Amino acid sequence: MWNWLSQNTDVLSLAVSVAMLIVWIVYLQLLLYGYQRQRRSSVLISRGAGQGLRSRCLITSMSAEPLYVTSIIATLETKTNSYEYALTDLRDLPEDLGADPRSSMRQGSLSTGEYLDIGHFDDLVEQLVETDAELSRLGAWADTVTALDLTVVALYGPDLIAVGASRRFSFVENGDERLRIRPESLTTRQLRSRRWRRQLMRKLASHL
Repeated sequence: MWNWLSQNTDVLSLAVSVAMLIVWIVYLQLLLYGYQRQRRSSVLISRGAGQGLRSRCLITSMSAEPLYVTSIIATLETKTNSYEYALTDLRDLPEDLGADPRSSMRQGSLSTGEYLDIGHFDDLVEQLVETDAELSRLGAWADTVTALDLTVVALYGPDLIAVGASRRFSFVENGDERLRIRPESLTTRQLRSRRWRRQLMRKLASHL
């Protein structure tokens, strides 16, 4: 045994060096993955408290660090057209914003696991309809609205360029002819690439 070890010292040294190199590569990859995960924002847009028009829309931060929601942009789609508005500045608010000012203003800083409850889906649609004269002339919005697309624009970490997330909800009829809110995807789409972030900044600027 000792003779074999002494005769193959160079081979064993090479094997140990390769094994150590593999260990260090795996370790560095884990460090890089943890750093990238910490740098990536994660925002959930979900439906809560039911499936009907009175269900609530929730914006939840699952990011590793706090993020600041600067705006929520809604695109209301009808059978013939689409209308885009910033929910954040849609209407003037009273001085008393209640127990959760961030949800009332639809903006603010969120730590991991915190959420904004931005209201019932039907209230959101009615606010959009009341804002636009063309929409108001359509009559009963339940007969014309087909979907609501929500885009959250937020600042995360030291970056000055916004990140975002989006999710589209359809208005579909149940068997009893009542409308139901149905998300069109299982997860929220994260908008983190440079191209998407530039588009978010342009979209945000258009609503100033």
